[in-house]
Amino acid sequence: MSRSAWKRAAVALAAAAVVAGVAGCQDGDGGTKKAAGASATAQPGTQSPEEAAKAVRAAYAKASAAKSAKVEMRLNVGGEKAPGGSTFTGVQAWGPVAADLKVFDSSYLAEIPGAPVETRMVTAAGATYVDLGEGLTAQTGGKRWLKVDAEGAAAGDELMIQLTGGLTVAAMDLPKELGLLAGSSAVKHLGPVKGGDVEAEAYEGELPGGKLMEVWIGADGHPVKTIVHAESGGTTTSLTTKYSDFGAKAAVQAPPAGDTVAFTDLLKRLGRG
Repeated sequence: MSRSAWKRAAVALAAAAVVAGVAGCQDGDGGTKKAAGASATAQPGTQSPEEAAKAVRAAYAKASAAKSAKVEMRLNVGGEKAPGGSTFTGVQAWGPVAADLKVFDSSYLAEIPGAPVETRMVTAAGATYVDLGEGLTAQTGGKRWLKVDAEGAAAGDELMIQLTGGLTVAAMDLPKELGLLAGSSAVKHLGPVKGGDVEAEAYEGELPGGKLMEVWIGADGHPVKTIVHAESGGTTTSLTTKYSDFGAKAAVQAPPAGDTVAFTDLLKRLGRG
C-alpha cells in the first residue's frame, strides 16, 4: 500500500472516529437530500407540529435524566472521495460526554495493512482515541493510540471535512440534538414504525447546518433510534444509532499520553513520505 493510500485510509478512519465519538454539536455547511429511515415505511403521521415537538421534548427530558445508554451505531459514507462504513457498539454517555466502543465491520480498517479487524475506540476529556494495534506502530512512531480531536482533525485535512459531511459528531450529545430537533420549525410526526421487536413513533426535522434527523420514540418515552443524514462536497454521510439500557455505566479512561499520536502529527509523518 502506498503512503498516499495509507494517508487516505487514515483520514477516513479518523473521520469515522470524529463522527462516532467526539462530543458536541457543530454546524455543517452542507444540505440533506432525503431521509432513508422510517419515513419510507411509516404510516402517515397524525400529530400536529406542536404535538410532535412536545413528544420530542419529552424524549429529550428522558435522555437528559439517564445521562448514558448502550448504543449500536452504523456509519455509512458515500461519494467518490472515500466511501465506506464502520459499526460501533458499546456505551455512550453525555453527562459528561464519554464513550467506550468496539469498532468492527469497518472498510477503513480493512484498507490499512496491519490494522486490526476490530478495535476499540474511547472518548474521554474532549477527544477520541482509536486503538491502531501493534501492527501500525512503525507508521505512528511507536504509538498505539490515534488521538482525534474534532477541531484539530477538521483543520488538518480537507478530506476530513468532506467525509464528516457537516454531520460531525451529530447525535453524540443526544439530549442536545433532541433539543435542537424539538425547536425545529419543521419537526413532523411520521407515524408508527416497527423494527425487529421495537415499536415506536417516528419524528423528523432539520437540524442546524442542513442536517436531517429522524428519531424513533418508544412507548416509554425514551428515544430508541436516531438517523442523521448530511451532504457536503459531494460526500453523503448517514449515522444510524440504536439506543437501549438507558443509564448504563462504563468506566472510561483516556490512554496514557505517551502512547498516543495526534491525528495532525500522523498526517505530517505521512506527508513527509
